[in-house]
Amino acid sequence: MQLTPITDVTAVPRATTGRLHRLDRPAAAALIALAGWLVFVVARLAGWADGKLSLFIVSGTTYSHPALMFPRISHVHLKGYDGQFYYRFALDPFDWQRTAFGITIDHPYRYTRIGYSVLAWLLSAGGHGRLLPLVLVAVNLAGVAAIAWLGAVFARDAGRHALWGLLFAAYFGLVISVGRDTSEPLADTCLLGGLLAYRRGRYLLAAALVSYAVFTNEPILVLPVALALTRGWQMCRRQARLGLPDLVWAAPGFLYLLLQEVQRVVVRGTPGGAADAAANLTWPFKALVPGVYRDIHRLSFTHLGTYDYNLIEFLTLAAFVVAGFAVLRLTTAPLHERVAFCGFVLVEMVIASGQFWDSVFGDGRTYIDVYVMAVLLLLATPGRVVTSRRLGWLAAVAVAALIVVARRRILFE
Repeated sequence: MQLTPITDVTAVPRATTGRLHRLDRPAAAALIALAGWLVFVVARLAGWADGKLSLFIVSGTTYSHPALMFPRISHVHLKGYDGQFYYRFALDPFDWQRTAFGITIDHPYRYTRIGYSVLAWLLSAGGHGRLLPLVLVAVNLAGVAAIAWLGAVFARDAGRHALWGLLFAAYFGLVISVGRDTSEPLADTCLLGGLLAYRRGRYLLAAALVSYAVFTNEPILVLPVALALTRGWQMCRRQARLGLPDLVWAAPGFLYLLLQEVQRVVVRGTPGGAADAAANLTWPFKALVPGVYRDIHRLSFTHLGTYDYNLIEFLTLAAFVVAGFAVLRLTTAPLHERVAFCGFVLVEMVIASGQFWDSVFGDGRTYIDVYVMAVLLLLATPGRVVTSRRLGWLAAVAVAALIVVARRRILFE
């Protein structure tokens, strides 16, 4: 199993002269990603949000009670979206009453996925309500820039140009994360940072980053499970012994169990993990197949309708999933990264419930880990197999889907 970064001599060489050479650094990828996503934020603010940054929270009137909220923020009709719960905990992540600050928690698992809220609380001087709408957006912008930076480091480790790191930040689901104040940019920054630290042998840092990723978005638990499985396999074959690397899977698992126990004692009722599994998981393909069939059946051939967007997003994601499986045995990515990719496909797609596959509102934001891991495997595949041209075609598909989804969310909720 490969634990250290590798530079594949068969990968397509990076440019050595000219403008591309000057851009062959992680900072360039981060700045380009930041600029691109900042344009989206400004366009959405000027378009659908009509200059009201607090609309990015997408606070509804079902779980949020405008008359009880201070400071006042803008609201949408009915349920709203997940950003309102991240906002609620950013006001005070230690207040676990079911209703606080005029917002009622809908599911128990909200209490244990608050890493994004905690960071926003810290950066807003302890949950300063008038700063939070700006801070929540700023954290996500920094997150997509960090994802591109880390992606560029992975690309360079594989002998590719740093600008391929932009592919990590080109996922269409990030439109929802950035446009509706949800946690994926921070969670996947920690995910990629943890994987990079693990490759570098910096296990304490890797354990801290993966733990915070789990604290931010618990589906990241797939990575610690993948690490535990691969480490166990190595130990059984006497290729490794129990040591510091095992902290990277043990620490996140312990933290998650600890949070579950705290939530059980403080909040009472159904444990967050059980509620999460019941609401978000089902039998393999039970929701995926009917969801895709419905999207195909309801296609519009005269304009881009709701189900057309769903199908575009699914086909884009499917292209990366198929490509990821195609290179699974050829990639030089470490074994635990390949196992994690398979695990994320299983959890986030194959056994994901109708809450995701029946949605016409989420634009695939919950499948981001599948996409990120697929890109990671593709970049680490020798250049004679995944050439720059082939990678370019995949990038063109991703960017086209990103533009279509971004335009939609600039104009509409």
